[in-house]
Amino acid sequence: MLKFGYAQEIITPPTGVKLSGYINVRPNAGMYDDLMVKVILLESKGTCFGFVTFDLLKLVRPLFAALKEAIVEKFGQDFHDRLIISATHTHTASEFPITEEELARADDRTRYAFRQTVDAAVRALERARMNLLPGELEVGSVYNNPYGFVRRYWMKNGMIVTNPGWRNPEIDKPESDFDRTISILAFKQNGRTAALICNIANHGDTTGGNLVSADWYGRFAQEIQHALKSGLPVMVVDDASGNINHFDFRQDICQTSPEEAVRIGRGYAAIVLEQLDRLEPVAEAAVEIRNREIRIPHRKISDEEYAEAKHTLATVPDIPKNGDLESQDLANKVPAALRFFAKCVIDCREKSAPFHTARITSIKLGREIAFVSLPGEPFNGIGAAIRRASPCRYTFIIELAQSFSRYVPMRECFQYGGYEVQPRLDSVAPEAAETMIRESIENLI
Repeated sequence: MLKFGYAQEIITPPTGVKLSGYINVRPNAGMYDDLMVKVILLESKGTCFGFVTFDLLKLVRPLFAALKEAIVEKFGQDFHDRLIISATHTHTASEFPITEEELARADDRTRYAFRQTVDAAVRALERARMNLLPGELEVGSVYNNPYGFVRRYWMKNGMIVTNPGWRNPEIDKPESDFDRTISILAFKQNGRTAALICNIANHGDTTGGNLVSADWYGRFAQEIQHALKSGLPVMVVDDASGNINHFDFRQDICQTSPEEAVRIGRGYAAIVLEQLDRLEPVAEAAVEIRNREIRIPHRKISDEEYAEAKHTLATVPDIPKNGDLESQDLANKVPAALRFFAKCVIDCREKSAPFHTARITSIKLGREIAFVSLPGEPFNGIGAAIRRASPCRYTFIIELAQSFSRYVPMRECFQYGGYEVQPRLDSVAPEAAETMIRESIENLI
């Protein structure tokens, strides 16, 4: 007998806590809508597993560590190992320090928000376990993602630029295509849709500014709830989206606003709602869960790159930029962006470790459904390669999950430039994508 349990808790930080997602500091000045941690548990053939998703840009190492400690203490190691823990990638959520040392030095409000986030997850997990009840499961997918775009473009000069600007006459074409699959898992109880998990590839950077928001993920959930006349949990797990965002550069419009979050959230909701009557039932089946530690190699900085970064800091004037400092500022050669990334090159050379380890998880429900976690922001080609090799009919790819990592571009992207391949502390080496694909497929099959 299939059983499901679900719960959600608010994790909105107090004002003053820094918001994540841009280079410049943005203290929280209020909110458009609440941030949530959502839990959905599924039990099949006596094995309980599930998903914990946070409305956050990313889950940093101290947060993964604190969550593991709290979950293991409350529920045991086996239960922790049967969860996939991820972030939605909203760019208007709490920014937490990336090391334990920085967390210890953080201000009281940030440490409060951190503790609140961990405690809320434990409460949601406890209620979800208590809420396990019999139900039916349905699954389906649609190849339709009109709100996602490859954000890296070939320019007429033969180089790649990330977010090159609306109606830029120097744009030649997008760097690649991407997998537009939207996968849907519906949980039915008492004749109604009781919870949804939707797997969609896109960035969560529509809102901007310094007010907290769950971005289009939150508006998507609200639209589904409104249409179904129920406050059901609606969970979005991001497909591999490191090179995908919502900017349509063929247009000449503002695409950073709360209204844009509403437009895209409603658009995705319409696509999913149209599919609900077309989903297929899923029978109870054996569950297979595999966890694996993989080694992700780090970028090596050449003498020439190091010297160029030093030269940039010596020659580019230190001029602060008014407003948000974003990825397109690198392409536009804004001094503040050039200096920021030059410092990152130096940090990469002087402070990066040779590699980091990351945890990946695969969960198979019979031969019908698979879930595959990926750390960091992998390019969409990584998820597409895993989906093609999957033995299951439906494969949910979940990025920003289980371990902290940075962008994971395809090998060929490194030679042409763009924001995502800029060196950072512990940024990945060109071969990292191939490592992630190979290890994930082996772990799944």
